Amino acid sequence: MADPMHHTQGISPTASLAVVSCVLFVYDYALTFAKEIDLFWLQPRRTWVFAFFIANRYIGLLGRIPVFFVFFPPNNGGSSSPVHENNSMYPTMLTLTQWWEQVGRGLHVSLNLCCVRCSGLQLFNGIVILVLQLVGGMIMTARVYAFYNKDRRILSLLVAVGVICVGICCWALSFPPSESTAVAQGTYAGCPDLTTSVEASHWAVVWGGQLLFDTLVFTLTFRKLISVRSLGKWSYMALSLRDGALYFAVMTATNVANIVAYLVIADPYERSMLNFPTNMLCAVMISRLMLNLRDLEHELMA
Repeated sequence: MADPMHHTQGISPTASLAVVSCVLFVYDYALTFAKEIDLFWLQPRRTWVFAFFIANRYIGLLGRIPVFFVFFPPNNGGSSSPVHENNSMYPTMLTLTQWWEQVGRGLHVSLNLCCVRCSGLQLFNGIVILVLQLVGGMIMTARVYAFYNKDRRILSLLVAVGVICVGICCWALSFPPSESTAVAQGTYAGCPDLTTSVEASHWAVVWGGQLLFDTLVFTLTFRKLISVRSLGKWSYMALSLRDGALYFAVMTATNVANIVAYLVIADPYERSMLNFPTNMLCAVMISRLMLNLRDLEHELMA
């Protein structure tokens, strides 16, 4: 009889949420692709706005392909793994598994080397998260800077807070993976993301910094709207505030949920379950915000 633990570990909650968030991201990409062509690709492209939009859009889309191997890598767990037990249903994964086993026999790959491979994938995942949050922060900074007629005091404030948040995130990524990861890889399918209680507190601080930055951006946007008198500018700022408020509300809810998950969930393999969805949702919201603003600009100029 097969060990039931292998069946329960086949798809973890973290992997399931990652798949759902990626599917929703691709779905939103398909819905807005026509707008992207009209509002960005068919317009002047030698601008920072275009560069930031494409970076946010396609790092989120293409940068996640290698990260899938964190959740669904070729399994080295042996014949008792879910991939071997259901090889008739998953011929592609079976091929990958056989290939990895052949490489393992030829090069005598040990469990420690597997741990290094998974650690590399997890580090790459963390770097993609950092880059996307950095791009998103730069977009929001440029947006507020433009609202305030390029006031350098506003820019200095946003840059200072942003640098602090990036520093905290780099600090969190600098910690080596837990020694328990190697043991877990002998039991869990894929590359389990073990987050100790200390690491969880670090990541809670990281997402708390993101929440602080979002709060600052929304406050500055709302303050600017109050002082606007021109009808045309007010329409532009009103849309900006609407989208900014929606972005702030959604990201506040997800950031708070992510922080709570890190601090409350006892299972070290599920503490980071909202990390991936939060990052993907941030990329989607920023893409939507930029598309809406560019669309309004074209309407006002028509």
